[in-house]
Amino acid sequence: MAKKKKRKNKEVEKTKGTPKVTAKQASGFPSYFTNKKLLCLKLFLVSCLIYVGTIGHEFTQDDAIVITNNDFTKEGISGIKGLLTYDTFRGFFKVEGKDDLVEGGRYRPLTPIMFAVGYELFGLNPMMYHIMNILWYGLTVVLLFVLLLKMLNNNRKESFVYFVAFVTALLFAIHPVHTEVVANVKGRDEIMTLLLSLAAMWYSFKGFDEKDMVKNGVFAGLLFFLALMAKEMAVVFIPIAAISFFIFRKISIPESFKHTAPYIIAFVLYMILRTAIGIPLVGGAESNELMNNPFLNLNSGEKYATIFYTLGKYIQLLIFPHPLTHDYYPRAIAVKVLSDPAVALSVLSYIGLIAFSIWGVLKRNYIAYGVAFYLTSLFLVSNIPVNIGVNMAERFLFIPSVGFCWIIAILLYQLAKKLNGGKEITAYKQFAPAMAIMGIVFLGFVYKSVTRSMVWKSNYSLFATDWDKYPNSAKVRNAIGGELSVRSQDEGTKGTPKEKEMLRESIMHLNRTLEIHPTYKGAYLLRGNANFYLGNYDVAIQNYQAALQLDPSFADAEENLNKALEMKKISGFEDLEKKAITASQNKDFNTAITLFSELIQKQPKEPKYHFFLGTTYSVMGNHQEALKHLLKAEEINTDPDNVGRVVQAIINTYEQMGDTANANAYREKLE
Repeated sequence: MAKKKKRKNKEVEKTKGTPKVTAKQASGFPSYFTNKKLLCLKLFLVSCLIYVGTIGHEFTQDDAIVITNNDFTKEGISGIKGLLTYDTFRGFFKVEGKDDLVEGGRYRPLTPIMFAVGYELFGLNPMMYHIMNILWYGLTVVLLFVLLLKMLNNNRKESFVYFVAFVTALLFAIHPVHTEVVANVKGRDEIMTLLLSLAAMWYSFKGFDEKDMVKNGVFAGLLFFLALMAKEMAVVFIPIAAISFFIFRKISIPESFKHTAPYIIAFVLYMILRTAIGIPLVGGAESNELMNNPFLNLNSGEKYATIFYTLGKYIQLLIFPHPLTHDYYPRAIAVKVLSDPAVALSVLSYIGLIAFSIWGVLKRNYIAYGVAFYLTSLFLVSNIPVNIGVNMAERFLFIPSVGFCWIIAILLYQLAKKLNGGKEITAYKQFAPAMAIMGIVFLGFVYKSVTRSMVWKSNYSLFATDWDKYPNSAKVRNAIGGELSVRSQDEGTKGTPKEKEMLRESIMHLNRTLEIHPTYKGAYLLRGNANFYLGNYDVAIQNYQAALQLDPSFADAEENLNKALEMKKISGFEDLEKKAITASQNKDFNTAITLFSELIQKQPKEPKYHFFLGTTYSVMGNHQEALKHLLKAEEINTDPDNVGRVVQAIINTYEQMGDTANANAYREKLE
């Protein structure tokens, strides 16, 4: 008897922690339907293949802030100390204070540390950074699937568990709103935040199911701390985890929150560290720059009307992800009023969603869980609790979209069940209608994700594609204007008709930028640059001065202003030189002498003006004056290529004067 009891205990130990499934696999399901490893592999491959085209992309957008122009990141491993010690933007702005652009601060050292390690290993080769983004994304999708299996495998039908978990993860993998996060290397902070938060939840549920909360709680807490170090947005998983335990493990609300203790401890430790470094979570001075404060000079009605409009826009992008853009800065989203029908519809929609989620969560309704997940994770980036510095962004939908994908998966299962006469699904073919819909969505989403991810190939590709989607965005107009100006100076373009065409187009965009945002100092700088390249130095000077009037400490504007002033002076000499040469060619020697003499007065150390004046005197037969200026040209000449022609002119002058000895002496210099 004792041996049997011992064997039984071993069997219990062996199965401890294995998700419990009440219904056995029905014969109507193919084996791969519940083959966890195979499904994980499929999800990973789909996730990676969608973005494989980004491997050859350049660094774009905010990659400059965290990678290419970040001093700490570019120190490699030795820069990690700086990344842990300062605000995430410090390495980019270099000095204290400039990193304080929007309300609160950013202490997100985890992904910059990853980039620093990447720099140590690969330098600034964007391919490796893109590859890592793709792999981390694929792993996140797989972990989402595995977590959902763990949460759902508790007194539920196997058909429901695998269908809902797989479809949710698959929809998440292919949703086009994720292109910004995956295709832009900087988006790794969003990926790591979700990945580590999901991992923390997996350990929490594992600890609950195995009744081993201490060990698993430690793992959950450590992972959640890392998630916070990726982005403070992870804090939303404290209420999400509590709601998850309440719904999927059917425990009381107080008990549910008790299981979030590791998360709360991790958050407290994170805040202690953040506060010690001196980075606030909220607060700080409100920015007076429109590009960092989209609600600048708006009244409360306009502010909240615009916010609710963007919240409605988020729902639209989840359901119908078009058009997609990297830019929702002022005034891509126009200022709204509360009487706007779109605003009213959004307000009513969110009132309904909030009411349904509260009621539904208390009823442990699965659709309500998805709504609650969406609302909870969107709240911090909604601009309601804190001004995030931009109207909206597709990357802010990365975590909330999990809730949306979950809702669609539940609805598809319910559709299949309804078409099966209200009975539980017992055969794979009974999913056919739902899978047909899913197939259409799959093709559409994959096409949109692939084509959109290709747009992120370079800054130029991104700006050139997006500027006309929201033509009233000062930021994207400024960006494409600047990019056109820079590219006009590329080898093969500079000096060709294409250069002027690109610069004129650049100025067109920058003019529109300043119509939208008249105090945009960066736009004045870039418009000054475009005019500088066109040789319109007076206009360039005016633009640089306007930028400095807005910000007297604007170093780039001051530097470029000095260059423009110098070039204006030089261009004045060039115009005078052309007139002098033309006069000489037209045998108007007196005018030529006057103009060359004026040039020598303005630039006495320029040898070519002495040479031109000397040769002009020589043609006129005034050999003494000719010789004086030619000898001066030889004396101050620093260009070896000019020696020959100056010496030859001196020889000719000596010969015309009958001074054979000096002519021969100079002839020896040529040999």
